[in-house]
Amino acid sequence: MRLATTAEIVGWDDLAVANPGGPQILQTRGWGEFKARWGWEPRYVIHEGPDADIAVLFLRRRIRGLGELWYAPKGPAVGAQRQLVDVLQGRGIFGNAFAIKVEPELAAADGDADLRAAGLRKAARDVQITRATILVDLRPSEDDLLASFKSKCRYNIRLAARKGVVVRHVEVDSDTVDVMFRLMSATQSRAGFTLRQRGYYDDYWRLQNACGQGDFFFAFKGDEVLAGVFVTRFGNRAWYKDGGSTKRHSELMAPHLLQWEVMRWLRGEGIETYDLVAVPRPSELDEAHPMWGLYRFKSGFNEEITEYTGTWDLALSERRYGLWLRAGERVAHQWSYHVHHDMFY
Repeated sequence: MRLATTAEIVGWDDLAVANPGGPQILQTRGWGEFKARWGWEPRYVIHEGPDADIAVLFLRRRIRGLGELWYAPKGPAVGAQRQLVDVLQGRGIFGNAFAIKVEPELAAADGDADLRAAGLRKAARDVQITRATILVDLRPSEDDLLASFKSKCRYNIRLAARKGVVVRHVEVDSDTVDVMFRLMSATQSRAGFTLRQRGYYDDYWRLQNACGQGDFFFAFKGDEVLAGVFVTRFGNRAWYKDGGSTKRHSELMAPHLLQWEVMRWLRGEGIETYDLVAVPRPSELDEAHPMWGLYRFKSGFNEEITEYTGTWDLALSERRYGLWLRAGERVAHQWSYHVHHDMFY
């Protein structure tokens, strides 16, 4: 494993889209450059494997008294556990790191024998809330895709259109950022997600839009915005990154039509898989779960839950990693929240 050359960094997204595990938006150069503005140092790394090269974006952060923590957001984008083990064998590149965090999109159903045998251990908590998700296959025809939704979902889509709800692809600018953040704030308490400060979203919405990897879509009734989404895309995949809606006119079912029109647009852009992101794991399906409302909405488009293996840690120094688990991570979270009014990761 080695650091990418300047030329490879310039063409990073071409390398990342070809990874064995497929394209992942949090492994793009844009995401690395964005996180560089929020306390992390991007490290673009190439693993030259026997079957395929793997481009890995690591984010590095110095932790006072412990050394460095390296984190691969939703990566490495490997196709099998053995590939992940191979990637992590070249440890010289990690320098003074006390631990490495990885969260590849490997199926939870495949077990974790290879990971544990290689010295990885399940993290106390997953960094991303996307361990379980719902994927929508956009390859069928529009008619077949619509027919695959639950009958109630199809009804709500048609109801919204009949009642005059209109979906528009809008620019990402100061006004639309304000609207989107307001919609997310209105949704936060009932949807069970954590809301960061406005500046964080403003920064990556604009950056990913400028990279051609992120778009706003709003659902209107007249001049009033009822719902909005920020959709990211990379390669042949797309993600429902952020969303929100008002309680006003909830009977119009605007979010259902909004998602349908987004899917139609994505199909036209050559997207094959739409990741609805973040639902409860199958073992946690219960009305008391904070994401139950999100699950009920998203399962209208596809009831099958895809569960990944989640976040894993590789300790490079048992002593320093132990200190991190006992107190360091908690202090880092508190420091980030109280000093920067933001989350650590």
